[in-house]
Amino acid sequence: MNCNYHSNQEAQAICEKCKQPICPECTIKVDDKTVCRNCIRQNLTAEPLTKPKKTFLTKFLFFCYSLIPGAAHMHLGLFRRGLQFMIITFGVITLSSYIGLEFLIPLIVIPAWFFSFFESYHLRRQMEQGQTINDQDLFDLQLFDYTPLLKNRRLIGSTITVIGVLSLMRVFENYSILDRLFGSLNYYYVIKGSLIPLCLILGGIYLIVKAKQQLKAAPDITENP
Repeated sequence: MNCNYHSNQEAQAICEKCKQPICPECTIKVDDKTVCRNCIRQNLTAEPLTKPKKTFLTKFLFFCYSLIPGAAHMHLGLFRRGLQFMIITFGVITLSSYIGLEFLIPLIVIPAWFFSFFESYHLRRQMEQGQTINDQDLFDLQLFDYTPLLKNRRLIGSTITVIGVLSLMRVFENYSILDRLFGSLNYYYVIKGSLIPLCLILGGIYLIVKAKQQLKAAPDITENP
């Protein structure tokens, strides 16, 4: 078998790029790989890839996406992270409005919105520089390990109970205001608005009691056998 570029010379290798037989004169070693001079010449003379120019429309659309928590991340292909941003933001708004704790909305939504806005531009800049961005979860377990908190029933129960009590107080406060404005008010709305807070209070108390029972049932490690 003769060389693809020198027909009068016998080939001694195969170019790993173009898969053509080549002679020793055409052979070049690059990191233990055999390539021919023609492939090296083509790579050196090839025009560099030009990045697509950003138009005003693409910039404006990305800005509109970034105003919605998680939408810009989905536009970049980070669907898991973007979905978690949306669930946290709109979930807090819906849940807080339903249980009557609207004061929690700015405490959680505003920081989440700013973080989502600036992170989307930061991730886009990294992608434009050629960096590979993994679609990771919003909360990295290596940075914030919340597993012990989830196992602490007393802490979870206390938090749920406090939220339930605040929500129940909010329901009666709204009822008293409406009662003063419009006179007698149907108690159906009060009972309906109190169901979720009462469930939270009962659920929190249940977790606290179970935590105490588990603590009493656990063997005392300080006792000598």
